[in-house]
Amino acid sequence: MAEETQKSPGATVLKDDQENEMTISELAASQRIVDENSVFKKPIIKIENVEKSFQVGKEWVKILKNINLEIYPREFVVILGPSGCGKSTLLNTMIGLEKASSGRVIVRGHDITNFSLDQLAEFRLKKFGVVYQRPDWIKSLNVIDNVSLPLAITDIPRKYRLDRGLELLRKFNIDHRANYSPTTLSGGQQQRATICRALINNPWIIVADEPTGNLDSDSADNVMKIFLSLNQDAKRTIIMVTHNIDYVHYATRTIYMKDGEVVNKKINI
Repeated sequence: MAEETQKSPGATVLKDDQENEMTISELAASQRIVDENSVFKKPIIKIENVEKSFQVGKEWVKILKNINLEIYPREFVVILGPSGCGKSTLLNTMIGLEKASSGRVIVRGHDITNFSLDQLAEFRLKKFGVVYQRPDWIKSLNVIDNVSLPLAITDIPRKYRLDRGLELLRKFNIDHRANYSPTTLSGGQQQRATICRALINNPWIIVADEPTGNLDSDSADNVMKIFLSLNQDAKRTIIMVTHNIDYVHYATRTIYMKDGEVVNKKINI
């Protein structure tokens, strides 16, 4: 009989001699239980029949193929699949960085499909916190000014936004780097600062695209623990794209993609 062990906070996995031969679906079946009472029934993101094509030379290449998904509050959703399967395109379509070729994207009751670019930018600023694999800094600004920049865009007074930025940096133990150039920080510190910037507007949906891709294993583990805490303790909805199967143990649900299609939507148990 398989022995239960703890791989990460809140994540029970199975350990046996056959572990290396387990399929993706079998691995999903070893993940932590969703507390269904803590998940509201009404979706906060609804993807309806979404397709996305890009022109390559004279041909159109379909990247997303009839995607239908619902994301619920307080979920930790991992979108898993090999490179090139369309998972980053799906994430960018959810937040309006890419416009669907057909279908609808509804976020908190708002159909963003036909929003203008300005409307999308404002909506994204207020509703989402975004973390990418590579931090994108304004190099002329120090860490705290970079972290608090989204508040400057909304005309929040400088004192308030710096206080808010410092509060977040302190929470993630990098307040001592507040006045440094962000490029002088380690990879793990930069990603923690990026998470602070994603949280500065207090969004309830955090999206992350391969957030640990450039980190060593210890820094990656720390970042994943931060996401888990944001989900479990701060009740944030987390949507994370990755090709690393180890991270499904953090999720309440895993969405598997292949060749532009969703092939499985597994609630983790």
